[in-house]
Amino acid sequence: MKKTPKMESSLRLCFVAIAFGFVFIMNGKLSSGTTPHEADPPQASNLAFSPEAAPPDTSAMDDDSDINYEPVPPFVPEFPVFIFYLGERKHDDPNLVTQSHLEILKSVLGSEEAANKSMVYSYHHGFSGFAAKLKPAEAEKLKKHPEVIILLENRKLGLQTTRTWDYLGQFSTPTSSEGLLHETNLGSGAIIGVIDSAGIWSELGVFDDDGYGPIPKQWKGQCVSADQFSPVDCNKKLIGAKYYIDGLNADLESSINSTTEYLSPRDRNGHGTQVSSTVAGSFVSNVTLPGLSSVSIMRGGAPKAHIAMYKACWDVEGGMCSVADVWKALDEAIHDGVDVLSVSIGGSALKSLDVEIDIAIPALHAVNKGIPVVSPAGNGGSRFSSVINVSPWILTVAATTLDRSFPTLITLENNKTLLGQSLYTGPEISFTDLICTADHSNIDQITKGKVIMHFSMGPTPLMTPDVLQKNGGIGLIDVRSPSDSRVECPANFPCIYLDLEVGSELYTYIQTTSSLKIKISPYKTIIGERVASKVAKSSARGPSSFSPAILKPDIAAPGVTLLTPRIPTEEDTSEFAYSGTSMATPVIAGIVALLKISHPNWSPAAIKSALVTTAMKTDPYGERLTVDGGNYKVADAFDYGGGLVNLEKATDPGLVYDMDINDYIHYLCSQALYTDKKVSALTGNVTSKCPSSGLSILDLNVPSITIPDLKRNVTVTRSVTNVGPVKSVYKPVIETPLGFKVVVSPKKLKFNKKRNKVAFKIYIVHLGVRRHDDPELVSESHQRMLESVFESEEAARESIVYNYHHGFSGFAARLTDSQAKQLSERPDVFSVAPNRKVQLQSTRVYDYLGLSPSFPSGILHESNMGSDLVIGFLDSGVWPESPAYNDEGLGPIPKHWKGKCVAGEGFDPAKHCNKKLVGAKYFTDDWDEKNPGNPITEDEFMSPRGLIGHGTMVSSIAASSFVPNASYGGLAPGLMRGGAPKARIAMYKVVWDSVTMGSTTANMVKAFDEAINDGVDVLSISLASVAPFRPIDAITEDLELGSFHAVTKGIPVIAGGSNTGPDAYTVANVAPWLLTVAATNVDRTFYADMTFGNNITIMGQAQHTGKEVSAGLVYIEDYKNDISSVPGKVVLTFVKEDWEMTSALAATTTNNAAGLIVARSGDHQSDIVYSQPFIYVDYEVGAKILRYIRSSSSPTVKISTGKTLVGRPIATQVCGFSSRGPNPISPAILKPDIAAPGVTILGATAEDSPGSFGGYFLGTGTSYATPIVAGLVVLLKALHPDWSPAALKSAIMTTAWKTDPSGEPIFAEGEPRKLADPFDYGAGLVNAERAKDPGLVYDMNLDDYIHYFCATGYNDTAITLITGKPTRCSSPLPSILDLNYPAITIPDLEEEVTVTRTVTNVGPVDSVYRAVVEPPRGVNIVVEPETLVFCSNTKKLEFKVRVSSSHKSNTGFIFGIFTWTDGTRNVTIPLSVRTRVLNP
Repeated sequence: MKKTPKMESSLRLCFVAIAFGFVFIMNGKLSSGTTPHEADPPQASNLAFSPEAAPPDTSAMDDDSDINYEPVPPFVPEFPVFIFYLGERKHDDPNLVTQSHLEILKSVLGSEEAANKSMVYSYHHGFSGFAAKLKPAEAEKLKKHPEVIILLENRKLGLQTTRTWDYLGQFSTPTSSEGLLHETNLGSGAIIGVIDSAGIWSELGVFDDDGYGPIPKQWKGQCVSADQFSPVDCNKKLIGAKYYIDGLNADLESSINSTTEYLSPRDRNGHGTQVSSTVAGSFVSNVTLPGLSSVSIMRGGAPKAHIAMYKACWDVEGGMCSVADVWKALDEAIHDGVDVLSVSIGGSALKSLDVEIDIAIPALHAVNKGIPVVSPAGNGGSRFSSVINVSPWILTVAATTLDRSFPTLITLENNKTLLGQSLYTGPEISFTDLICTADHSNIDQITKGKVIMHFSMGPTPLMTPDVLQKNGGIGLIDVRSPSDSRVECPANFPCIYLDLEVGSELYTYIQTTSSLKIKISPYKTIIGERVASKVAKSSARGPSSFSPAILKPDIAAPGVTLLTPRIPTEEDTSEFAYSGTSMATPVIAGIVALLKISHPNWSPAAIKSALVTTAMKTDPYGERLTVDGGNYKVADAFDYGGGLVNLEKATDPGLVYDMDINDYIHYLCSQALYTDKKVSALTGNVTSKCPSSGLSILDLNVPSITIPDLKRNVTVTRSVTNVGPVKSVYKPVIETPLGFKVVVSPKKLKFNKKRNKVAFKIYIVHLGVRRHDDPELVSESHQRMLESVFESEEAARESIVYNYHHGFSGFAARLTDSQAKQLSERPDVFSVAPNRKVQLQSTRVYDYLGLSPSFPSGILHESNMGSDLVIGFLDSGVWPESPAYNDEGLGPIPKHWKGKCVAGEGFDPAKHCNKKLVGAKYFTDDWDEKNPGNPITEDEFMSPRGLIGHGTMVSSIAASSFVPNASYGGLAPGLMRGGAPKARIAMYKVVWDSVTMGSTTANMVKAFDEAINDGVDVLSISLASVAPFRPIDAITEDLELGSFHAVTKGIPVIAGGSNTGPDAYTVANVAPWLLTVAATNVDRTFYADMTFGNNITIMGQAQHTGKEVSAGLVYIEDYKNDISSVPGKVVLTFVKEDWEMTSALAATTTNNAAGLIVARSGDHQSDIVYSQPFIYVDYEVGAKILRYIRSSSSPTVKISTGKTLVGRPIATQVCGFSSRGPNPISPAILKPDIAAPGVTILGATAEDSPGSFGGYFLGTGTSYATPIVAGLVVLLKALHPDWSPAALKSAIMTTAWKTDPSGEPIFAEGEPRKLADPFDYGAGLVNAERAKDPGLVYDMNLDDYIHYFCATGYNDTAITLITGKPTRCSSPLPSILDLNYPAITIPDLEEEVTVTRTVTNVGPVDSVYRAVVEPPRGVNIVVEPETLVFCSNTKKLEFKVRVSSSHKSNTGFIFGIFTWTDGTRNVTIPLSVRTRVLNP
């Protein structure tokens, strides 16, 4: 092979949720593949998930919840299958191995006949073990047999379900004479074993053996004869075919039979055929797939390699395998002589918590015998820590998209075209009626002959294509989040998918046209650089929940819409496209086969290293890989491992990070998974033991460095082996993340004939910035620290008050001053501080935001805490007895106030109103008319008094008076106050308690009208609609009408962005005159200590208001069915989604559990308040608790009552529920505008309100972030009474934090987790102190709003009606991009666009500002002029921003920042740009 002097070996480093690039460069030359500046951005940890069935209704949980929970019990066989692992074989003769297995069974069952009857499989080739049908008690006896290393209960696994090779640079032509494919003779001689489902359909052309030589001599396998399959179905291409079913049948209620499956290697559902054709299919020309050229060629990655199929999975319940069958397939594959194993199966990341289960142990034996094992990362994405097959010896594969798209055009009668996605191949549908409805009651009458538009979100029931087709519909336009899965569509029936932005545009046309007709064209195929590549949304994500220090996945490859053959069925015989990490796995397996032929002496670890270190961080066209789904995020190591596979570079990596069995023993021992006995059994060497010295998993020689719990500094060791030119010199190049220092020693690696392997060390120092994630520190290490200053272990142990495990790393202990000083001098101690009494601010949010009344100056004091202003609320009423409405110390009611308090049921104005609560009205006039069948409940008060505590909560958060000694059952104790504690409150009750709690638009508009007349200064609205959103003309009858008139009269209106996140396009209240609020967490947490029977104490999140609980501890894998051991016990379970947490709580509470510990993604913040212990931990901690349960014969736990901790060192993040942009109605208008804390905010409520504790509640939602911003707007308006609502909004947006108050990044909770961007938090986190002096503002008045109306399609009549100003829109219409908004959002940048803005100076009269731009990646920004000069005669200046893109493909939104600065004030607005080179 030709060697090149330019080569590099890159290493991925990830720690404390930070990843950075680390590249060794040979001889000072950097190749053109991965450059240092391409290192990963800061890592974002979170969960994602494959969309599942609609969750149960889990609202309003309390002790008296009426839960009808009657699960159907699963089938439990009388004699379950158990798997016994015995380690390496002790005999070469497999018959002797099997006989030894029977002897072990005989020792419990008593006879050889019983042992033979019990035996399901004997594993006697690759390793030693057996599977047998036994009673659980018999299995427990065998577990104690001296030769048994591991006992596993058999369980079921799931399947993880041509352009590919051209895309990767391996062109699909058999005549190519260059590259790895040619050099390896297309993989000739390699044998690839495929362990999969449904076997193989050998008659297909992809298994043709024309031109093949003889079968390799090492092959010992065979093709078995069975149901419609015989050895004659094999050839020199398909050289082996076996099947395994006994393990699965033993655990099924009814055995699989020939009516539902082929009881042979023959394929039933196509998965095995698809996988094997992808890995090594022969060349097939003239492939026919509708929409593709007939000259397309289909082939596998190693088209002349041989295939051996091991059918271990079966077409039952959507595809199922058993561990016992898979182990037997691996055992025989090792014996048969395969060179590579492609295993597209795996368990659940939530359940794969032991290295012994699923495929890991037999895979280790295969790898130890030189056989690489390639497996999928799983399809649980984009959930944080969802990756499966995480053992370091397995090559774990993520899936990406290809540079191929299937756009479908929708043409309107005005020739406007919209772009959707579908695989519709039928005839063009000419102009046909389009309707949108959520009413399915008369679907048979309204759909016939029509295309139906449906919003698959919010409260609307699902519209399925098959139902629509049966009722005469001729097409479905399905509007949904890009992150949602799609429904199955009947053949030749158009199912077209639109995102919310395009869907909302089409919905507007429906609402504004008397009878809209559309034309639907069949899809087209677009290939090439215009189509961006992404990590598939279904591809599971790291970090590994089991071993977070081992990076997983390892590598990514195309796995979406791959062209594969379909097996013949009655429905279709054509080739088609399939997706999943199970399809990406054979892509890598084929490449591994080529590499193994090219480098036969390389170990599986060396092959893996070559792939990982040479992978691309971009697509083949140079565009950075992003993640597929609703929100834009640049892909990182937890999405794609090393990156997108680059097979040509992998042939010559220069250096490899090699490993052998000793390295894997290092892993097992460092994880405390194996004892000496297990190690010797695994290796077959009785002298093999775990090293006596402590091993760090960080030093395992994997081609990545992942440090999940960095406290201060750490040194990591690696060794590299030179596989390039003999004489080589490499030097490290490091891109270090902010807050860390990285030093590599030595600074050069020199190789020669005598020295082809060199070790090096990486010293990583944490420079003291606050950490982002939740590190966990084991209590024994804390005790060792304390032992250094105490005389005995016992004294050290007794000194410990708390071990902080879950939330952060540290401990509290009773120490003398001298002992504390000694500890402070240790290098591994960051700081020592004395315990002290503090006055917690239960409305911690305002201290967190830097607004403390104890500060001698600042906006609170300068504004007199808002005393002269009235803040109005459109909400659910008030509970006037709450101390939040205490008027002690307040002056007279402001003179401009004209409102009043209205008497009603349980509300007396003379008694209940005062100088704090200055107004209270209620509105019900059209409730019965607008809500037939949904009456207001009898318990509700027909007055301003609110039965629902929501109104009292929001008004107290915004403007509560000072209330000492407030708490929620002891949580969040201290002083409660509002953002503007002296502001006056006016409540307009428009929300009523009913079956569907809510309001009517007429009542809302009336309330706005009265509030404007009464003289409110600010309005806070914690209400929102859901998709489909009203079209723009509906402003005349919705919330926007009242708010528009309020704003034009100088009253700012603050509204919540809604709680339907984290999907894109879900933000509500998107009118440009509204100040729309997103929700973040706050630096306060509630926790409980869990002390286990082994005396380890771990802290978990809990809002537990009850007493301490001590009980037994059990693990429940299936909380819906496996409930027999629940009563009286604390239950540990693992979940993926928010609704599952509540569902698990319902199930365990109903079955009288003593408490619940839920493990979920590591960045989730629990907001469930409950009297019983309900503890939340992350997956990693959950795995450790599970290991304790399994290691103890009688596990126990003691759970303390809930406690409050302020200043918790976790990342600030935009909450998962907080609705996200882009704006679905007007995507050029940024929404949300601003973010504020909205999680577990303490507020006042009625004492008998549901969930109330002593008249207080901990509220979570954008409803509670909204009044925080409203209170701050009151303070700003008190300081600047002449500022317009737009100026106030601008001041808040342009001065917002892009980090949390301590300077740490803000993340976005969701799937995938990422750094927050403007569609998560708008301009950022609100910063009231800076907002009082913004320097410049982007102001707007009525003319600007008319500009908006004209630009968005309102007609002149409507605009005149709304604004009261005669209007005629210009021709051409003005550009919405030029609306003077404090953000620039360009949703469709094709070539170049110029945007205009105007700023008004509100700072020093004589000021000079210069432009500073941080452009979005790949976007060019030019500002004219670059300097703005203000004086007494010049208070307003216009500037232009010219924007162009260098991207060659469609992108998601990419973000930047544009700032005007005078050296003191930074006037910053977000830039959001989406390139569109592919348009209808």
